[in-house]
Amino acid sequence: MKRIAILALALIAAYAPASHACEFCTLHNGLGQYNNQGDFVSLTYRITTASTVVDGGSAVQPSTGQKLVINTTQLYYQHAFSDALKLQVVLPNIQKTASTNGTTNDSSSGIGDAIVMARYAFWGDDNQFAGAIVGLKLPTGAKKEATGTTTFSPDLALGTGSTDPLIGIVYNHNIGNWNYSADALYKIAGKGYDGYQFGNVLNLGLSGYYGFHEYFNAGIGLNGEIMAADKDNDGTVTGTSGTVVNTGGTVFFASPALQFTMQNFYAELAYQIPVYRNFIGTQLVVDNKLIVSVRYAF
Repeated sequence: MKRIAILALALIAAYAPASHACEFCTLHNGLGQYNNQGDFVSLTYRITTASTVVDGGSAVQPSTGQKLVINTTQLYYQHAFSDALKLQVVLPNIQKTASTNGTTNDSSSGIGDAIVMARYAFWGDDNQFAGAIVGLKLPTGAKKEATGTTTFSPDLALGTGSTDPLIGIVYNHNIGNWNYSADALYKIAGKGYDGYQFGNVLNLGLSGYYGFHEYFNAGIGLNGEIMAADKDNDGTVTGTSGTVVNTGGTVFFASPALQFTMQNFYAELAYQIPVYRNFIGTQLVVDNKLIVSVRYAF
């Protein structure tokens, strides 16, 4: 049975708990636990649905009828410079639609913000290692303006207009047919379109996989996100400069997954659902995410 290997960056597959934080929700690890020591290319399709409005951690009743759907097709490429050093490049294409009671209010589509990261394994071997991650989110996504205005729309943004540093760490351990990993990634948000600044974010991840068949693995993960509130530095977007109300909070997702492997080809079907959430003020938050990925290592 093929041994399960390195699971790196699975935490960022769970990004996007709130509509105001969706500029980073397009990143998926692209089945990073397989052949992560070499080169690979992956294609991921993700459907993210946000239709629940919460006040703190409780759903607002009756329902407001608001809905935000994000369809993302993401290209992910990794190049191995050595056994320890890897370069990862991510480019998403995004389609967002906001509606109320089934009637479309606004939409956007196009290339999102690209991400470039490097991972360096500073300890361990193929069965157990720890690695450091550094990177940048680049402002390649176009500005999205709210309908009938020239003002930046955070909820429907394709890009933020900011260059955001990323730092993180990952730990991985293989034991027979089992694989465990824990990881963290922190994004330092910069000032973007119209002076709007998304909050800094810490992602935390814990996951495990079991190889129960020559070609199949079952997995379960718990991924969390802690978000600082956004800022409107110039007051252009919200009309008031300073901290943006109804932004920021904490959420954790449970994520079962099924994987198929055959030689250098891999496929994964994953589903993510929030199991804990506590947001600042009243926000539209994600109900679920369905993720389909295919990958080829070479």
